[in-house]
Amino acid sequence: MLEEVVGPGEYLERVQVVPPGVDVEELVPASRESAFRALVEEARRDPPHPGGEGERLPDPGNADRLEAFLPGDEPTVVYVGKLSAEKGVALLLQALGEVEARAVIVGFGPARAELETVAGDRVLFTGPLEHRHLKHLWVLADVSVTPSIFPEAFGMVAAEAAACGSPPLVARHSGLAEIAAGIEAEYRPEQRHLASFQPGDAADLAAKLGAILALAPEERHAIGEAARRAVVRRWSWERVAALLLSRGWETPSA
Repeated sequence: MLEEVVGPGEYLERVQVVPPGVDVEELVPASRESAFRALVEEARRDPPHPGGEGERLPDPGNADRLEAFLPGDEPTVVYVGKLSAEKGVALLLQALGEVEARAVIVGFGPARAELETVAGDRVLFTGPLEHRHLKHLWVLADVSVTPSIFPEAFGMVAAEAAACGSPPLVARHSGLAEIAAGIEAEYRPEQRHLASFQPGDAADLAAKLGAILALAPEERHAIGEAARRAVVRRWSWERVAALLLSRGWETPSA
């Protein structure tokens, strides 16, 4: 990609490609009960904006809405990202119509109003959330979906969800394919197809969602553990630092 933008040259020998780092000390698995309580408590700390001003703030009343929507162990799907056409949220909503699951849609963007009209009552929109919320919400997610239909540089949201033990399911293209390959490397051979789906294919997405949600709880827990291993080994801050140091770079003198 770099060569396509700036052309070939000897400089390529000095280029080291490193992924964004995931804070695997902050984003960790936890029990569903503790994560649920912590998420609701964190939402109660959100600053008030009773008129709903500002799409970049969490929705008013999220604490009560999350508390009513998320108790119990009903299969839960989570999406985090912008609410715009290229992110594929409409594709996810279409796939959700074919599986037995509730979903939490986190984010803001120009397509929100349209998406809400077709989502149904088993889908909760929260507006944007911060990592202080997400580290608890991802623990509650049986699957975290990244359905983008346009290229992505890297699947950071999917990697962060995986660090919390939530198996990511990503569209297999561009930077998201790196996430899929890393996750697959930690899955057992018969589970590797559960890390990704064909881009833009709602039927394939629904089939993969259904397959993951049909796993026994201990099997879902096992692939969540495997997903976290992939993050720790490939995309943690420790790994990023090792990649940077592996080239022996030195700080230029003044």
